[in-house]
Amino acid sequence: MTIRIAVLDDYQDIARRFGDWHRLPDGVELTVFTDHVDDPEALVARLAPFTVVCAMRERSPFPRAVLERLPELRL
Repeated sequence: MTIRIAVLDDYQDIARRFGDWHRLPDGVELTVFTDHVDDPEALVARLAPFTVVCAMRERSPFPRAVLERLPELRL
């Protein structure tokens, strides 16, 4: 099973440089999003394939209506 990690709202694109991502095991995919998505529908569409979400900032709210539509999300 592939674990897909999404890093959100990294507008300065620093997560790749400061995270210790090379230590992640095989089977883990990292995607960093440098833009922000305001629309809940677009956020659900973007995050649908991910199992882990790292919110870099407080910009992306995760109300119940969004979380319930992300069945792959584990963390």
